[in-house]
Amino acid sequence: MKKEDIKQEKITTDVLVVGGGIGGLCAAVEVKENNPDAEVLIVEKQTTGYAGKANKGGGVLQYFDLEHMNPMEFVAYHANNVGCFLGNQKMMLQYVAMNNELLDKLEGWGVKIPKKRIPTGPMTFIIGVDLDITLQMRKTAAKLGVKFMDKTTISDILTVDGKAAGAVGYSIIDGTFYVFESKLTIMATGSQDYRVAPMWSSARGDGIAACYRAGAEMRNAEFGNFMQLFRVNSNHECVFGENVMYDAWGENLTKNFRRFPEADISSSAVAEWYKTMAKGRGPVYLHIDENPQTSNEDMMLRAWDRPYGLRFWEIDFEKGATVDKDWEVIPGLVGEQSPVKVDDNMRTTLDGMYAIGDLSYDGSCAPGAVPAPPGRNRGSGILNAVFAAVVAGRDAAEVVKNTAQLSADDAQIEQLKEDAFAPLFRESGINAKEVISKVQDVMCPVENSVYMSDQRLEECIRKVEEIKPLVSQMKADDFHKMLECHEAEAMVLSAEMQFRAASMRKESRGWFLREDYPQMDNKNWLKWITVKDVNGEMTFDTENVPIEEYPIKPPVMG
Repeated sequence: MKKEDIKQEKITTDVLVVGGGIGGLCAAVEVKENNPDAEVLIVEKQTTGYAGKANKGGGVLQYFDLEHMNPMEFVAYHANNVGCFLGNQKMMLQYVAMNNELLDKLEGWGVKIPKKRIPTGPMTFIIGVDLDITLQMRKTAAKLGVKFMDKTTISDILTVDGKAAGAVGYSIIDGTFYVFESKLTIMATGSQDYRVAPMWSSARGDGIAACYRAGAEMRNAEFGNFMQLFRVNSNHECVFGENVMYDAWGENLTKNFRRFPEADISSSAVAEWYKTMAKGRGPVYLHIDENPQTSNEDMMLRAWDRPYGLRFWEIDFEKGATVDKDWEVIPGLVGEQSPVKVDDNMRTTLDGMYAIGDLSYDGSCAPGAVPAPPGRNRGSGILNAVFAAVVAGRDAAEVVKNTAQLSADDAQIEQLKEDAFAPLFRESGINAKEVISKVQDVMCPVENSVYMSDQRLEECIRKVEEIKPLVSQMKADDFHKMLECHEAEAMVLSAEMQFRAASMRKESRGWFLREDYPQMDNKNWLKWITVKDVNGEMTFDTENVPIEEYPIKPPVMG
């Protein structure tokens, strides 16, 4: 293909939703329900209804028994034990208080919500939903008049005088370049998961990179280091396995970092694995018979009537079946970096653009010092996406009524088109997978991403700096490979943000662990780290957590 052969089309809509997973679908539906006259278009690089993570995982929703608990009770628990005072307590309170409303909305939108609730951590339960949740949402969106464009990726955000004016992208089927003019844009593209763990591999950070390049600020980028325990030689993650960890000599490791079962794994369990291996006392095993949450491996799959996903789970478990009583485990990187900065209405710092779900979970500051969902709370992933979508959708439905369409200049569009297609027209270059592999090699080791130190972080930054020049050398042979180049570029950007921000935070707090700074430092680090592109330079700053405005304070300041 020659440059002059590229087709170009312009599409105009009132609200452009980028991403057809659970967040994007719920946002589109919420806009249409509150403003039926608004034109809403979802653009998805795969297929809306099959995209995202909600239809690939365990399919659980977080549940709070609001009849027997005050939402502030959970906010207090979360602030003290999970987010460690780095969270936006007002937003967390709103999330918990809206629990029943969100479940009712999903049910009204065609999602089957079973009545059975299974307890997980303090004050929390989970409800199992089937993996067709996003297909049901697509049907509802279509009935309301939402339009869809599948197999089309958004590469960049259009801007006019510091305001979002839409986006540009291309078909991964035939390469048609699209200019999307929109009054408002809702980004729902998910987190950065570095393409390691299969269930999360669809989250590739391209939305993070597009927002960053457009000038939107990032926040809490250092919390992109979620890890889960996986069975050796298997893709099976061992949910709740941290409750029954033992070394090769049969010594209980769980007692070293956990006093009681919690809703999800903590970074201290990952650090304990690392320290055990470093002492030469590995491998680490799970004694699964000791805990009801691990002894019956497929209990969670059959606890609810979920016929759509059951056959998939059965095949998956057959592949990972083992006769071993004890399982050898290693930590596997999931990632879950979600740094796009948003306010309480999910508005980014770029006027006219929202960011929701796993794209802005930590950027919203709601969870504090943890990576995006599970965020040490099983079931919070899907429900947080619904929460953020409802908040953004309501706001956008009103704002769009008084928002005029801005038109980006032709020079900007042409430059973004040139950037998007650059890998396709290079005469030679390297494969995107080479870049992806190099980033994974730096990001995956426990001692680089979870149990960190100044020396190791500086080495990681140096290695990322060596990878960065390779971005402009990637070569694509077709449009799918072109997309892979853009995803690889996003991985490099995300890794740099994460390591540099982690190097700044000289303390341990929540999920974030520094071997050389093992204590939480409320005197110096009750702060959020922000990141912004300033004239092509990645620039870092801090914001003080407005702890004086929050009801739950640290027990000792200083």
